[in-house]
Amino acid sequence: MSTVEVRKPGSGESVVSERRILLIEDSAVLTRRLIDLLSEPGRVEVAAQATTQSEAVSRLQQSAFDVLVVDIELAEGNGVAVIRAARQLYPPDAQPLIVVLTNYASDFVRDHCFAAGAITFWIRCATSRY
Repeated sequence: MSTVEVRKPGSGESVVSERRILLIEDSAVLTRRLIDLLSEPGRVEVAAQATTQSEAVSRLQQSAFDVLVVDIELAEGNGVAVIRAARQLYPPDAQPLIVVLTNYASDFVRDHCFAAGAITFWIRCATSRY
């Protein structure tokens, strides 16, 4: 996995590895919430965001990420295609962890995501307002 080395404020020379996340989500409100939840300065950074399949694939081609948080239904395209693209673009020894975050709780959707290369499948509450 790729990491960015950053200096921890006030710690002199100690260096920690910061994990880079690509957040692929088309809801602006949910994106802001996820950035707050997923970010931990010096350890985890939401390094880039995408709202469409093509934008996500472009980001994957431009930079390396340690974790992808992927919504299934995007403003254009779908997250399963992004998962497949990520698995093809990254070499075997640099594959990112891929987490699916979706309202679609069916076994079919979950199995489809795992077959494409997702590592885990999170179901968010479909009735929540964001």
